[in-house]
Amino acid sequence: MPDTRIHAVITGDLIASTTLPPAQADAAMSALHSAARAWGGNLHFTRFRGDGWQILIDRPHSALRTALYMAAALAAADTGLSTRIAIGFGTATLRADDLSAATGTAFTRSGRALDHMPRRQRWAVSGGPGLPAWIPATLALAEWHAARWTAGQAAVVADWLDPADRTQEDRATRMGLTRQAWKARFDGSGIAAWKPALDLWDGWNGEGITGD
Repeated sequence: MPDTRIHAVITGDLIASTTLPPAQADAAMSALHSAARAWGGNLHFTRFRGDGWQILIDRPHSALRTALYMAAALAAADTGLSTRIAIGFGTATLRADDLSAATGTAFTRSGRALDHMPRRQRWAVSGGPGLPAWIPATLALAEWHAARWTAGQAAVVADWLDPADRTQEDRATRMGLTRQAWKARFDGSGIAAWKPALDLWDGWNGEGITGD
């Protein structure tokens, strides 16, 4: 029986990577792949078309948190590259661990959102006509905010977005920072202001999204 649950797919590609040495793009992809492996659950990270990548998220409410996390992880790696991000909501059928064999409207919508993204835009979302209006609104803010983190701030953001329950002291120790240094980067990142939006997303289970 086909899986009719709503999933989220994030498709991305590195910006202007073709003008840089291949090793730089490889380092950026390695950072994204490592971040996906470190995230709770299997995101099935798949690289394609050289500078493209894709992940599958079983729960649609996690899409914003995961997108912010992937953007932060790449910025923290300080490779000099950033990524476009296109989120698609819909059905998904995974035939192997490699997403190149997967099918479903989540994949179709994500790919089309990336392909048709306006030139100056970096984040996009597609979920059909019933997509709640607050979703693209929050993603537009996320795009703007994520582009402004320093590498140090982004590292703290990526760690904070990890849903593991840890104290500030624990997080600072994991990163080799004093609590004061960790707090300075955390405050400078502004990520705490995202908690109400993340809470709103956490209470959403894909309402309004159809699989066709």
